[in-house]
Amino acid sequence: MNAIRALRLSAVGAALPLLPQPQAQAQVTQIDVQMASSAIMNAGKRATKVASLKKVPSVGVIRLDFRVAPTFRSDLPDPAEYRILASRNAKGVAKLQQALRSNPVTREVLARRGISPSQVAGVQVSSNGSLRLYIFSR
Repeated sequence: MNAIRALRLSAVGAALPLLPQPQAQAQVTQIDVQMASSAIMNAGKRATKVASLKKVPSVGVIRLDFRVAPTFRSDLPDPAEYRILASRNAKGVAKLQQALRSNPVTREVLARRGISPSQVAGVQVSSNGSLRLYIFSR
């Protein structure tokens, strides 16, 4: 009986890499607060970098409107605060979103992860072209 169970488990384990894997997304942590705010406030400036990218070797995604559990005593901004910041910087955010739509490389990277450019509020661009996207769920 144990041999049959082991055989079944090994068959399931072998099939797991064939199943579609969900794309990992993280929530904002204390470390990301300043970076997220900066990415939103500088969205218009970073649009120029995004427009010139020829390759994107990796992408990290940080959700701005996701909380695992309510936090009553936290230094983390409320998700609504990020929406307010994005609306105050709407012109730059719109410029960034347009750059993401216009560049075929970034458009393909976002599509592969199921992210619409309209979800993106900010971005960090590393020296090798890797992106860290700060997004809203919708």
